[in-house]
Amino acid sequence: MMFFKSVVVSTFAILATTAAPTTSTSQCNTGAAQCCNSVGAANSLPGAAAIIGLLGIILQDPSVVVGLSCVNLVGSTCTQQPVCCTNNNFNGLINIGCTPISL
Repeated sequence: MMFFKSVVVSTFAILATTAAPTTSTSQCNTGAAQCCNSVGAANSLPGAAAIIGLLGIILQDPSVVVGLSCVNLVGSTCTQQPVCCTNNNFNGLINIGCTPISL
């Protein structure tokens, strides 16, 4: 019985140390933090206009900040630009209304 308890405790200890930490989204009141390959104004970011046109997105403000090729930020590492965005409805292809955050 003692062996079983030590195996269970060891297993939980291993799981606790290997689980990826999640980034606090306290800086994001719009949802999960994102890590985007490129971030900039929709009217000047290379590739943004083409994606916006292909998806039929109509922007009220053409200079709104967008992120391209974004994924949910897991952990505290983002080698590109961490952001919070208000419109993440395009599976990370383009996120609209982004604000850069610091980790």
